[in-house]
Amino acid sequence: MNVPTEMPIDAPKPVPPGVEQREKSDRRQSPTSPRGCFPLAGRRKRQRRAEEHRQPYFVDRFSSTLLILVLMLLMASLVDALLTLRLIQAGGTEINPLMDRLLSMGVVPFLIGKYILTAIGLPLLVIFKNFYLFGTRFRIGYLFPVLLSLYAVLIGYQLVLMHRAAAF
Repeated sequence: MNVPTEMPIDAPKPVPPGVEQREKSDRRQSPTSPRGCFPLAGRRKRQRRAEEHRQPYFVDRFSSTLLILVLMLLMASLVDALLTLRLIQAGGTEINPLMDRLLSMGVVPFLIGKYILTAIGLPLLVIFKNFYLFGTRFRIGYLFPVLLSLYAVLIGYQLVLMHRAAAF
């Protein structure tokens, strides 16, 4: 049995300790620029190490499921606003004081206000989706399906009210 005593020509040569192998400079040596907050592409979708599992963390990329949930919440908010307007036409009242104030200003300010209030909160929930709510094991990201379920119940309730109002 022949055992080669020399290393193959294309094999990497051993590097002595303390010798820098990087071709680029270490990015951690300088602070992140302001435009670095908005990268066009990122790689981090979840924590990388097991010890990070119970700690809050930010990510660079989000799942398509999260995008769908956000869009569904925006649509549910608009459906809620439209059904609220129909119920008010049928003799109902708005019990939310802020929405009632917007409604007294007109239909368009009401719809725009409802949309903006929903649209402002959703990005914050997306950014902090991997943080735990009040030190519990419940992540903020778990709120998306909960909020969507609550909207479904609310819209169902509004449809029942509309059906009862049409019956009278």
